[in-house]
Amino acid sequence: MGRLLGARTLVVLSLALALLLAGLAFVQYRWSVRVSAADEQREKEHLSSAAALFAARFNSLATEALEFLQNDAAAALRNKQPLGAPPKLIAEIYALEAGPDGPRAVERLGADGRFAPASLPSWAARVPCENFVLSSPPAIVTPMFEIAVASKETGAAVRLLRTIRREPGRCFVARLDETYLRQTLIPRLLRESFGPTASTEYDFAIVSRQDGRTAEYGTPGRADLREPFFAPVPLPLRKKLPKPPEGARHFNALYFTRASDAGLIEGGAWELLVARKGLPLEAAFENRRRRDMLFSGAVEATLLAAIAFLVLGARRAQRLAQQKMRFVAGVSHELRTPVSAIAMLARNQADGLVTGPEKVRQYGELIHRESQRLNEMVEQTLEYAGIHSGVRKRVAQTVDVPTLIEGAITARRGELERMGFHIELAVAPGLPAISGDRKLLQTAVDNLVLNAERHAAQGRWLRVSAKYSEAEKEVQIAVEDKGPGIDPAMQEAIFEPFYRGPATVEAQVPGSGLGLSLVRDAAAAHDGSVTLETTPGKGSTFTLHLPV
Repeated sequence: MGRLLGARTLVVLSLALALLLAGLAFVQYRWSVRVSAADEQREKEHLSSAAALFAARFNSLATEALEFLQNDAAAALRNKQPLGAPPKLIAEIYALEAGPDGPRAVERLGADGRFAPASLPSWAARVPCENFVLSSPPAIVTPMFEIAVASKETGAAVRLLRTIRREPGRCFVARLDETYLRQTLIPRLLRESFGPTASTEYDFAIVSRQDGRTAEYGTPGRADLREPFFAPVPLPLRKKLPKPPEGARHFNALYFTRASDAGLIEGGAWELLVARKGLPLEAAFENRRRRDMLFSGAVEATLLAAIAFLVLGARRAQRLAQQKMRFVAGVSHELRTPVSAIAMLARNQADGLVTGPEKVRQYGELIHRESQRLNEMVEQTLEYAGIHSGVRKRVAQTVDVPTLIEGAITARRGELERMGFHIELAVAPGLPAISGDRKLLQTAVDNLVLNAERHAAQGRWLRVSAKYSEAEKEVQIAVEDKGPGIDPAMQEAIFEPFYRGPATVEAQVPGSGLGLSLVRDAAAAHDGSVTLETTPGKGSTFTLHLPV
């Protein structure tokens, strides 16, 4: 009852653990959905902020270039002075004066820093003199402004007034350095904005927003994020104010307003495309979530399997413990019977109670029979221990099947004839030899014969046959009896070690329950098997299948 309660407790605990794992799997699934959504949102926010930083930095450089044109280039052109080195972003600078029918005069900034007459390139022929950004080829256009400064006395103070007037039809056109942009500036800004390893995870491309197809950088394709840029912001001119007039105690300056934003494309002329390598961003996070769930599921399945193996192992250990207890009880009983008989017979002889040759022969026969019975139990026990402990190694020998069968019958012929058995042998001629352990195979055949002797004593008939199966490439050794047969419910259990059926125990048939288990183990050691054909009330046939 205690063992039954233990088994039930183990099953209940296992079911509780399984339910806890199922609950954990459900919670983990919901948690993974939320974590995946949070990771995806965080990645999108990171890309968005990095793209905005990229756009701001590029726009800042473009604004510096625009400021350079509105201030330094305008001053150099107006005062006919050399101009310092332009920003790296700028490759060429043109000063245009447009008329009703097109540009009337064109000057180009030369290597010496001065503007000189030049021809207008074809790409700039139809450029309006407004704040404008060209996307292909990339260029910045800004109008020129005329600055006038006048003084006005107000009491004891002098007030300077600055006025800005746009010069109609006059502008600067600065073409950007595309080689510098593609090879140096854009890669550097991408690394600074998105990180040094972003190029291993994402593809970047820059396209014109005017047509959406012209690629300024990279290869356009799908995009997980789009960010417009290349929109320089016009700034006030930063021309130094003149010195105050002599005798003036102080003066004030009025700064002009920003230049016109007319002609600028809203958001910028270019667009940055960011695409995750491989799958789109949403699909990539979904795949990662599924992969994590599969891994978690595999771990939980492993835990469930471990619980199942724990239950099976505990039940198996329980069955083995029960088998050992049955073995100890059965062997103790079986050993006690021959030992007691031998002790009693020896005591009678020692006390002189055995007189006459006939009595001595009878006592000797009884002692021999009980000793043989005791020896069989000891041999079976040692053979079983040797097979399952791994200490005994299988020996490869050439085994002659007829000799094997003859040895088994000869060893038990006297006992069988004494019990009135009729023995038949049917060994097919020309049987091939078997490569295996002769002692182990001899034990298997001996135990089949002994099993028939003990359990089929009612039929008093025993037949041992051997034949070769061409189809199966094996030798089949069969031991047939006319005993009571075996209950179908017990046909699998009789090959388990230490098992003895209820009918065997009730009939007080001697034995330890190891014989058929040793037969099965010997067959398995030779890559063979043992089969049973039985009909209750008519007998049984055990067949040993040994591959050649």
